[in-house]
Amino acid sequence: MLLLYMAILKNLPLLKKLVDTGYAVMLVIILSALVGLILAFPVKWLWNFVFGGVYKLNVFQAWALNVLAGILFGQRNSNK
Repeated sequence: MLLLYMAILKNLPLLKKLVDTGYAVMLVIILSALVGLILAFPVKWLWNFVFGGVYKLNVFQAWALNVLAGILFGQRNSNK
């Protein structure tokens, strides 16, 4: 079955380019998610150190806090 798909991809260069682009997009999304999770650990540790008695964060909450801070305080370029 895989050989059939490879033969179809070889005969249709547009489809091959589309599949390769799909793999690249998927790889970028997965790597971005992994880097985001790795960068969430320092946020989690700092939050739990400062506010640990009131409310503790887990890794996914720290990840969401990173995303929210990036949206609210992200770098904005204006070329006016």
